[in-house]
Amino acid sequence: MGLFSSLFSRGEEPLPTCSDARLGAMEWSNDDESWVGQYQDKKFGLAYEGKCAPTSELMAYAHDVLTEPGWLDASLAAAKQQAVKEYPEPAHEEIQGLVWGAIHFYRHKGVRRIIADLEGGRNDRAWRIEYQDRKCEGIGFDS
Repeated sequence: MGLFSSLFSRGEEPLPTCSDARLGAMEWSNDDESWVGQYQDKKFGLAYEGKCAPTSELMAYAHDVLTEPGWLDASLAAAKQQAVKEYPEPAHEEIQGLVWGAIHFYRHKGVRRIIADLEGGRNDRAWRIEYQDRKCEGIGFDS
C-alpha cells in the first residue's frame, strides 16, 4: 500500500449495533453512513467519524440537544417564521405544517453540526433545517 492509500483509508469498520446508556440502542445504516436510533419521539443519526462506534463527543452533543425538546421545537418554530418571510405565499401553509423527521448529528472541521429532515413537504420537496452547534442556519428544500 502506498502513502496515499493509508491517508485516505476509511477507518475502523462500523459495528452493526451499539448502545449508549443515555441515548439507547442504535443500528448502523449504510445509506446514512451513521448509527440511527430513537430518543423519546425523535429519530436521530450519529455520523461515522472513522471509529467502530459513535464518538463520545458526538453522543454528548446529541444527548444535550435531544434532552432539551423545548429548545429544539422553539428553534424549529422560529425557523419556520423566518422561512415564511423568505418563500412566496403558496409555500406558507406547507412550511407551517413541517415537523421533525430524522435529526443527523455530525462534525465538520471540528464544529458540531446538525442537518435534520423535516416531514410534510409537498410536490416532492424535501425540506431540511441546519444548525452550527445550536445556531440555526435556516430551512431550505431540495426538489
